[in-house]
Amino acid sequence: MVELTFPSGAFVSLCPGATQEAWNAFRLTGLGGSDLPAIIGLSPYTSPTEIWLRKTGQTVPRLDNPVLSEAAEMGHELEPVVARRFSKQTGLPIIENPGTLRRPDKPHMIVNLDRATIEKGQPGVVELKTRSSYALNDWLDETPVDTTVQVMWQLAVTGWQFGYTACLIGGQRTIVHRIQRDDEVIANLEAIADEFWGWVESGIRPPLDGSHATGQLLDRLHANPVDQIVVADAAEVEKWLAIRASAKEQIAAADIALTEAENHLKAIAGDSTDVHVRGELAYTWRRRKGQISWKSAALAIDPDLDPEPYRGPDTRVLNVPQEHQ
Repeated sequence: MVELTFPSGAFVSLCPGATQEAWNAFRLTGLGGSDLPAIIGLSPYTSPTEIWLRKTGQTVPRLDNPVLSEAAEMGHELEPVVARRFSKQTGLPIIENPGTLRRPDKPHMIVNLDRATIEKGQPGVVELKTRSSYALNDWLDETPVDTTVQVMWQLAVTGWQFGYTACLIGGQRTIVHRIQRDDEVIANLEAIADEFWGWVESGIRPPLDGSHATGQLLDRLHANPVDQIVVADAAEVEKWLAIRASAKEQIAAADIALTEAENHLKAIAGDSTDVHVRGELAYTWRRRKGQISWKSAALAIDPDLDPEPYRGPDTRVLNVPQEHQ
């Protein structure tokens, strides 16, 4: 068995065989790798406010989504498969989770590694993911930002110099990326975590952010309204009403500007499908087959129905490559 050492001084604070109850209780004592992307606002499902509520021991209504729940469960069950695929692709060994680690100089910095590995005699972290085939483009060139933040936090807690991510896409393709330690990024993450943990310890709720996850959390927290009036601070309400009105105006203006730009691009393309500049593809305006109105088709209540009469007209879709966006 390989004995791992941690230059940061981190130590195993919870053994890998601990019960789920023990693990849940331990998570309340610090910030783990999955907490950091949410705190920064990178999680589509969890907000900084929700993390704060949980860390302060408050009850938070869970997001009731059976699809996401099953995806998380399957991700856990497929971890050994992804680990084996990582080892086969890289030739590097897989080391089982050593337990939940805590940094003694900053006890709120904790991490529970999926796996570890050894490369040229040095230890590194291995973060394992499973994603649907729709996420392929997100993983092709590099690790997505939210997972990169997770790995950087793991390197911050362990003191190690590198990590790997291995993602099983659509149950068929494993994509592996290596991530080198970035001390500047880690310093920024530690500063964010220090400030956030100060809010946890003081009981002061962090400022609300503009993420959809925060909006969904507020919907769940206040899902059962009562028929009554709240007398609010006029300055506060009017401030946010003004910000909302301004944002809507900016959205409308941006939509007009976007449509104007696309109209000019369509006019330039004319009857052609591809537009090149400086010897390279700038954008395309190609035909897309019309979509079928299944709602209309269902009205016929005919299992042998030919769907083609219900297909809408063909359209052309303007597509601008990433490098020109």
